[in-house]
Amino acid sequence: MIAEGSDRYPSTTAEDWVTYADHVVIATAVDDEALPLDEDDSANGEGAVDRMVNMQVDDVVWTSADPRHEAPATFEWSGWGWALQDGERIEMAGADEPRVEVDHTYVMALVYEPEFTDGGIQYPSSWHSLGSDSVIPYDGTELGVGEVQGTVQSEPTSPDPDAVDYSLEDEMTGKGVDELVTALNSATPGARGDFGPTWRTND
Repeated sequence: MIAEGSDRYPSTTAEDWVTYADHVVIATAVDDEALPLDEDDSANGEGAVDRMVNMQVDDVVWTSADPRHEAPATFEWSGWGWALQDGERIEMAGADEPRVEVDHTYVMALVYEPEFTDGGIQYPSSWHSLGSDSVIPYDGTELGVGEVQGTVQSEPTSPDPDAVDYSLEDEMTGKGVDELVTALNSATPGARGDFGPTWRTND
């Protein structure tokens, strides 16, 4: 099942990455687990099963001039899980993006969000991607080779540079991490807009 959602931050261009990301890392998913279902969802056999993935950082390839937090050695990742329909699990993924599967490696633009309170609920600090264009499969030496939508791509695709949704991820497909880092180092950060945790009540 292909799911849709809004990105937390802009992630289409190199300028987006260097404006909003704290670090760009190479990370491998080492294990995952399904999170408990809501009681009502469990009783009805309908809903969503969330999944938490443990990530190991293999390398930090770029860091912002003013990161919100030092790069992690490991972190928990909220990955796509399953839709529950009539009591059966159906694997979910975002369109043209990784599910983030165990034993696969990715290049990720990470942003640190501190703990916050929203609606009287306390949420812990956490690491997130900027958005759908900021997690790139990287199982070998070429960006774009690896797991996408739960399926392994052994060859990079050939995105259309004239497409409306052409992004930095598309531009880097088939290239190496060094070329991505060069693009990031050549980009100029902009002003951070009202995205991510800025609208929340921190107390």
